[in-house]
Amino acid sequence: MGTTNAEKIVTDFCDTLSEDLEASLDYISDKCVYQNMPFPSVIGRSGVRSTLAGFFEVTGNVRIEILEQCGVGNFVMNERLDYFNPPKGNSFALPVAGAFKVEDSLIVEWRDYFCMQQFSEGTGIEF
Repeated sequence: MGTTNAEKIVTDFCDTLSEDLEASLDYISDKCVYQNMPFPSVIGRSGVRSTLAGFFEVTGNVRIEILEQCGVGNFVMNERLDYFNPPKGNSFALPVAGAFKVEDSLIVEWRDYFCMQQFSEGTGIEF
């Protein structure tokens, strides 16, 4: 089976996010619903920007390695490692499962699932 257009968009988004937060927002719809589970969701590019910018202050920038990815129609899921080098912690890789919905070549839904304990251990922040 070949790669779907939605899968390519998600892959390109992840690759771009690893390099440049602002450029990665070109893949995000103004109506996108983004949620790091179990935190509250945010809406649109500005919500994604502010959430990720705040996140990266704690974690350092992200480098994403997609391990597996599949798509059905406009729905894409990936299993990946998000690598961080937090200013107040040690470098770590966080296993993440991502769920994305793509419409008109833009991401309109994005949910990430990860273990809060692993995140806390990596960043040194207790929740």
